[in-house]
Amino acid sequence: MDRLKALEIFAAVAERNSFTRAAASLDLSTPVVTRAVQELEQSLGLRLLQRSTRRVSLTREGEAALARARGVIGAYAALMHSSRQHGAEMAGDIRFSAPASFGAARLAPLLAGFMAQHPRVRIDLVMGDCADAMEDGGVDLALRIAQVLPDDLVARRIGEVPMGVYAAPGYLRTRGLPRHPDELAGHDCVVHSGPGGGRAWQFSHPVTQERTQPVLRQALRANHVEALMAAALLGQGLAVLPRVLADPAVARGELQPVLAAWNCPAPGIFLAYRERQHQPLRVRKLIDHLAEAFDSGDVPLLQAGAAVQRTQAALLH
Repeated sequence: MDRLKALEIFAAVAERNSFTRAAASLDLSTPVVTRAVQELEQSLGLRLLQRSTRRVSLTREGEAALARARGVIGAYAALMHSSRQHGAEMAGDIRFSAPASFGAARLAPLLAGFMAQHPRVRIDLVMGDCADAMEDGGVDLALRIAQVLPDDLVARRIGEVPMGVYAAPGYLRTRGLPRHPDELAGHDCVVHSGPGGGRAWQFSHPVTQERTQPVLRQALRANHVEALMAAALLGQGLAVLPRVLADPAVARGELQPVLAAWNCPAPGIFLAYRERQHQPLRVRKLIDHLAEAFDSGDVPLLQAGAAVQRTQAALLH
């Protein structure tokens, strides 16, 4: 039994001058109460209570111990009350991380709407695609786009990102257009190196129900979707990309869909955090707010832009 509980039991016995009445008030059995006091006396090396057939009374050492026990019990109760108030209060800081590919311009309106509803909440937004964004323990909540998440994260799935295979027209003119996923073994592929990246190249056919995971020649591996996009635009190989990211390049004639009749696994969009227990109300409310925004279907998932252009320039040198 923990020491705090033992102090509470000792105080109850002292206040009621009875093991039986103390046990009833604490909803415990009398033997449990008796044993708890005995163990407390042994750990302190003091006799706290004088027992007789008629009553239980405090010894001189017990009187001093009771005063201190009440102080400890009161301090703990105050701490718990303060913690509950703080956790239930819509105020304080939330450190929130999200992929750079999601785009601060897309995320800012969602967060602004939340802060307008809860003006005492402050959000520290950390943009980056690093899968280890939560490792330092300084992030309260992370928006993650992934095929799989680490087992130590608690996550709420709020959507998914449709994917497709794309390549530059110049690459396809030179190397040919694959008609079946198994033909990818003869092509250069640009592959995501993050957890579950290989799953992006599992294909299923909606009509024939055929499933296949071809052997790939991994010409380039990268852990950022912008790097995959940039490499595909430069003709370095085929890449599995989010459709919302690649389709504008298709419209401009810079990319061409490949194996369009086949489906690729869609990575999930998750709101991830470390602990389900002791989660502050402000974090729970932000999770609900973002989930509702995604459910509405009004949130563009990813953006292409300067990051892709910068990566293209880096790959050229």
